[in-house]
Amino acid sequence: MVLRSRLRVVTPRWQKQDRIVTLSPVQVPAVLSALLIGAGLAIDSCLVALAYGVSSAGSRLTGAVRVGVIFGVFQAGMLTLGWLVGASVASLFHRFDHWIAFGVLATLGVRTIRESESTNSHDNGVPPLGKLVLAGIATSIDALAVGFGMSLGDGELGWPLACTFTLTALGAAACFASGRAIGSHAERAAHWIAGLVLIALGLHILLEHLLDSAPAV
Repeated sequence: MVLRSRLRVVTPRWQKQDRIVTLSPVQVPAVLSALLIGAGLAIDSCLVALAYGVSSAGSRLTGAVRVGVIFGVFQAGMLTLGWLVGASVASLFHRFDHWIAFGVLATLGVRTIRESESTNSHDNGVPPLGKLVLAGIATSIDALAVGFGMSLGDGELGWPLACTFTLTALGAAACFASGRAIGSHAERAAHWIAGLVLIALGLHILLEHLLDSAPAV
């Protein structure tokens, strides 16, 4: 009798857990929204990864894995940070974040162009960790504002966080590998292309923020 009563209690719990694992129709819009957020945040990282892939030489797999993981971690980390810090820190940082992104990307672009004169600019064909960290910070600044906006709307962090990391990591790795295949045919020109892409991306981020904050006429 005791065993039967316990079984009757356990069965509804098991059925309830099955319903939680299954993706309900209510969750579908949230997943689609998370995919759009992740894809939007991954674009800048993919462009930088493509630029680094074009100007790199050596192991395509090692560089792709390193670039994908670092960029994915920074995008997901900034999204989480924006979710946690709230309005005060996010609004303060938003005043000068575009200048930081422009300065970092422009500096990396100029250095990449200068490296066209050197054949030993990368260690075993993989971009140095320091350059990837700086690029990861510069390209993930927008994720801070997105995370803050999500916290205001009482949205869930789980799906956007998972989609942002996955799409950024896979996209950046694929773009790096693709760029490496292109750059192997013209290494010196590839450095110039990569440097100009980094500078143009930084300028785009700067102008976009300045135009958005300009008073309407």
